[in-house]
Amino acid sequence: MNIYDPYPDRVTVDGKTYRLDLRWDNVLRAMDAQANDDLSQHDRLTVMLTLLLKHRPPKDGATCARILREIMEIFPHSDKPQTRYIDFHQDAKLIRSAFLRMGYDLSTSRMHFFQFLELLGDIPDDTALARVIDIRRKPIPEPNKHNGKMIAALMEAKAKVAIKLPEEEQRRMFAESLKQSNVLRG
Repeated sequence: MNIYDPYPDRVTVDGKTYRLDLRWDNVLRAMDAQANDDLSQHDRLTVMLTLLLKHRPPKDGATCARILREIMEIFPHSDKPQTRYIDFHQDAKLIRSAFLRMGYDLSTSRMHFFQFLELLGDIPDDTALARVIDIRRKPIPEPNKHNGKMIAALMEAKAKVAIKLPEEEQRRMFAESLKQSNVLRG
């Protein structure tokens, strides 16, 4: 994406163009719907497209699935697992506060999700959110005879601001770490 390119606002599927509503809050609500195990797969798809399209989604489920796939292709993604340093729910107050410090009131903002991500990636260092992210990112150093107290303080700080993951995600991450450390073979 070039600096002069507009943020994406439409996808084309089967020759038809669908206008998108990629406001930051709509995308986060769609992400919540996608993760909601209480909804059927069909209901997740319907809720997500209702949020992300400017008009009603088509009735054809296959077309809806293709539209959602095209929308997902707009977003940057990586094949390797990413460590999370922000949780949109747990850190909500810190995110709102940091944006307010930058002059953006998220309670009234209609900004595009890409602009939201750009600003989130440039949070000022003197905000509580930046301090929490710094603690989460900071590696625990190798212990030696001089740094025991520092390690204990860092571990305590990390525990205090740790992202509280759902049990299923904790199991998945644990299994992934075992695979990466070659404990599990196969």
